[in-house]
Amino acid sequence: MQYLVFDTNLTQRWRRVKEFVDSATDANFWVDIKRHTRSLLKDTMELCMQEEMVEYTQRQKYQRTENNLDYRNGYYYRNLDTEFGPMNQLKIPRSRLGLFRTKVFDLYQRRQAAVNQAICNTFLAGVSTRDISLTLKPLLETTFSASCVSRVTKCLDIKVKEFHKRTLLDEYQFLFLDGITLKVKTSLHAIKKLVLVAYGITIFGKKELISFRIASSESQNCWEAFLNDLYARGFKGDNLKLVITDGCKGLHAALDIVYAYTKRQHCWVHKLRNVAKYLKKNDEKQVLAEAKEIYKASTKREAVRIFRRWKNRWHRKYPQTTNCIEKDLDELLNFLEIPIKEQYRKLIRKRIRTTNVIERAFREVRRRTRPMSCFTNQDSVNRIIYAILTRLNNKWKDKPLVEFTQFI
Repeated sequence: MQYLVFDTNLTQRWRRVKEFVDSATDANFWVDIKRHTRSLLKDTMELCMQEEMVEYTQRQKYQRTENNLDYRNGYYYRNLDTEFGPMNQLKIPRSRLGLFRTKVFDLYQRRQAAVNQAICNTFLAGVSTRDISLTLKPLLETTFSASCVSRVTKCLDIKVKEFHKRTLLDEYQFLFLDGITLKVKTSLHAIKKLVLVAYGITIFGKKELISFRIASSESQNCWEAFLNDLYARGFKGDNLKLVITDGCKGLHAALDIVYAYTKRQHCWVHKLRNVAKYLKKNDEKQVLAEAKEIYKASTKREAVRIFRRWKNRWHRKYPQTTNCIEKDLDELLNFLEIPIKEQYRKLIRKRIRTTNVIERAFREVRRRTRPMSCFTNQDSVNRIIYAILTRLNNKWKDKPLVEFTQFI
């Protein structure tokens, strides 16, 4: 670092500044600035700790007084990661009785709180545990192991609990429910766990991943516990127009108890996948293309007419295919009965006839969890799911779906 001493007139000062800037590259300039700042910070911290020791012992260095309660006992050295970079060999005074505590940093602290916060924020932003070190190294000039990042992100456990306990506003008009499977280690072996997720669209057009819970399966008991939790936290369903699901029997049994008076919409994507199981490869494309015309109808009556025509054509060859749709036809067409202004009808119906909106969130979950073949415990699952949901919610926060406020 080259020091500029400004003790002459303005013209000479400006010439020195230009000479300094011209003689240094941009990279070297900022490296020197950062190193110099870190050196000043280290000196300041050590000076503060010296003053704290004077205040603690009530005397200056080498000063002798009566009734001494404690004495200086040299120094020890510690490395500390700060937002300005690593602080190596920080000189810390200590007392003979070991009772002196500095206020500059906490006992046993190895990283500044701002560094830990940067790690957590990077994790919440979607960077994997292993890549956080590479991401922050150019700024903090230090590296972190994956285990170090995992320890730091454990502070998110408190935020996860707050997320699960927060009060919900009863402002959701569409509710999407689905689950995703992840592997979690136990004492003996890895087992599959379901993460049940609720996604909602409010009367103000705001998209939100409302809640999630780890469950053993998609049974009625698990879904009922999940829905009861939403209800107890304030989501009564007074504004709820439609609940969109994949047709899981356990989920629908739970909905019969918690939100019994709300219409359900079966996901057309899941239904057509089930239909395709009964088709020959040669006919699959044509049968499914004609079946899709059912949900493209402008009214429920028209959709029923298209279904009957489709059934008459394919029932003799594929009776299981037509029966698969026929038994759930009312639940598949409930989205057509929602009163919507004509100019927004096509766009809104496209969103509420499937669970694709929540599947997109699951795509992000799979992207983040694919490198982790198996989670260590349920707490780590909670942290990663919370991180993904928080990032998506923050992304959607200022981007409401205006069309979902335009109902008749």
